[in-house]
Amino acid sequence: MTPPQSQSRDDEIKQAIEAYLQVRKRILAIGRDVPERIGGNDNIIGRIGEFLGLRFLEALGQRPEKVEGASNPGYDLVEGDCRTQVKAITHENQRGRSVRLTPGWTQFLLMELGEHYTPDRIGLLTLEQQQLALDAGFAKTETPVVSLTMLGAKGLIGSYGRVYDLEEIEALGI
Repeated sequence: MTPPQSQSRDDEIKQAIEAYLQVRKRILAIGRDVPERIGGNDNIIGRIGEFLGLRFLEALGQRPEKVEGASNPGYDLVEGDCRTQVKAITHENQRGRSVRLTPGWTQFLLMELGEHYTPDRIGLLTLEQQQLALDAGFAKTETPVVSLTMLGAKGLIGSYGRVYDLEEIEALGI
C-alpha cells in the first residue's frame, strides 16, 4: 500500500510541533518567573489576553494586578474594588465565541486578537453599563456567552460600553 502524498510533509509537521512546544515552554517558564504579568494555567491564549489586558488598563491609568492562582471565579485582574474579567478571542476561533461571563466582575474586557495575537479591537464594559443594558431589555442575561459580536456597533459593548479600534490601541502602545 502506498502512503498518502500528504505524509511527505510529516517532517515539516514534526518540526512545527517542536517549535510550538519550545515557545510554549518559554512562555510557561517566563510565567513562573513573573507570574504577576503572565502567570496562570495552561491556557496560553488566556495568559496572553490577561497580559495584554494588564498593559491596556495600565495605559488607561489603572493599576490592576493579576489575581493569584491558576483559576479564579469571575475575574482575572483586581485593583481595589475593581475586578476585571478578561476574555480574548483569536481569529482562529471561527465562530468568534467563547464561554459565558462568570459573575464576580465589575469590569469586563474583551479582546479580538488578530495576526500575531495582537489586539485588533478591545471592548470595555462596566457592571453598571451591563445593568443599564439589562434594565433596557437590550441584554437578556447577566451571564451572556462572550462573542465578538459584542464589539460591533449593535453589540452589548458597542452599544453600552466602549470599543477601542486598532488605531486607538496602537496609540496607547499596546
